[in-house]
Amino acid sequence: MTDESTENNEDAAWVTIETPFGSAELRAFLDDVERLYRINSMLEFEEWQQTGDRQYRLKAKNLSNGKQLETDLDVELTADGITVRYNEGLRTSTSFRVDDEVGGCAKLVVTDDYSGCSFTERESRIDEVDKSLVYWGNSLYRYLHQWKRWSWLPGWKLYMRKIWQPMKPMARRITFILIMITLVEFVFFLMVFTIFWLELDKYIN
Repeated sequence: MTDESTENNEDAAWVTIETPFGSAELRAFLDDVERLYRINSMLEFEEWQQTGDRQYRLKAKNLSNGKQLETDLDVELTADGITVRYNEGLRTSTSFRVDDEVGGCAKLVVTDDYSGCSFTERESRIDEVDKSLVYWGNSLYRYLHQWKRWSWLPGWKLYMRKIWQPMKPMARRITFILIMITLVEFVFFLMVFTIFWLELDKYIN
């Protein structure tokens, strides 16, 4: 699913995500920066604003470390994806890199870079490290595979963009549970109705 690594005395950490898309489709997916961040199940959004061309303002609570995240985002297009730079906080940037794979499906590598400050400063501010990267990788994996599997269904894309995406993580979990309960009740109803119909048919005949 995903793989996490660190490098350069923990200057950076990354996850590698296997996707069901080719490189062109995956690069197009990266165009929606707001969606990329809202998919992160550890971010509880308070504000998202576009402030300029490929520039945004983000305010959210990071549930992975309990810290308030408030920063400007500056998005830079790269040859193989995008790099998002932050003007506040310990993290310097997050890059989203598309790696082509033999067989048609590409991998998405998400890297958090902390090299903007010294090792001593990172140690003193260790509680500010974003611990949501693995959760983010898993959330991206699920989202991409569900998007591939269900996007043919009428209304699915609209639901994901207009209803699911703005929800807080807790609201998404509650909604999922309610949907599952509804499906179970519906299946149970069909079973009872089928049994009733078969038994009724016996009496009629």
